[in-house]
Amino acid sequence: MPEHSRSSISIGQLNLRMPGDGADATYRVANGIGQSLAQRLPAGAPRNISALNIRIQVGAGASEAETSDAVASAIVKALGNRASNRYQV
Repeated sequence: MPEHSRSSISIGQLNLRMPGDGADATYRVANGIGQSLAQRLPAGAPRNISALNIRIQVGAGASEAETSDAVASAIVKALGNRASNRYQV
């Protein structure tokens, strides 16, 4: 399996529900999430996650970039919580 650098990330499956937006907008948001995660995840962050379930809401009229950033931020936060919980007794 190839090692990922900080500038790349692979997402095997990503389910987004974006009411009112078409497939093209959803695809652009998904790409933005990957790019944002590649920039935000620290070098030691896990790169192979079997499943992660997050739920966020962005305001009506949020741009694609704002939506991507909100999802990426929630993923980074969830991964951080998961890592800190791993070491609690």
